[in-house]
Amino acid sequence: MKRTSLLLSVVALTFSTFTYAAEHTAISVATWSATAKKDTTSKLVVTPVGSLTFDYAAGLAGFNTQKGLFDVTIEGNADAKDFSLESKVLSSTLSFLGSDPSTLEVGVMWNGIALDKASYTTILDTKKNINGGNLFNLASIYKTTGRSSAQENFTFNITSASDGTAPLTNMEELPDGVWTGDVKVEFLATWTTA
Repeated sequence: MKRTSLLLSVVALTFSTFTYAAEHTAISVATWSATAKKDTTSKLVVTPVGSLTFDYAAGLAGFNTQKGLFDVTIEGNADAKDFSLESKVLSSTLSFLGSDPSTLEVGVMWNGIALDKASYTTILDTKKNINGGNLFNLASIYKTTGRSSAQENFTFNITSASDGTAPLTNMEELPDGVWTGDVKVEFLATWTTA
């Protein structure tokens, strides 16, 4: 009888089913663009603080908006009567990494005004009483000797997409993947001495 109990226990163990928790893993790689540059002698130095990353949000069928901080440093000019700072977009196209020819266009906004490639947008102008947002202190120190800095930001967003030959009306038509490129904004500072 003891053998029968032992045998039934062994048979019961043999036919027991074991359940294991299923594992699902995923890997994602984050990439940062890296550049190191120092300029302490130019009359105007504009430094982007950070990089831009746009992520597609399926629920919005579009990409997120980013704030892009930049630092403006100017050399004062004691002879200046007025000072202005203007900017325009030089490049803003992101290209798909891979064989797909699709592109994305990045829009650059200053206080709700879209910067373009054709003409400058005024950021600060002491003669026209345009204070430059957080750059306002440059309007009061552009005459002083030495260097002064202030920080402000642009708003960046993906404004349009193309399949390589024609505009896409729906971002959902884009392939999955990564687009890269440079967004370059030119700044023009003017110290008026006459």
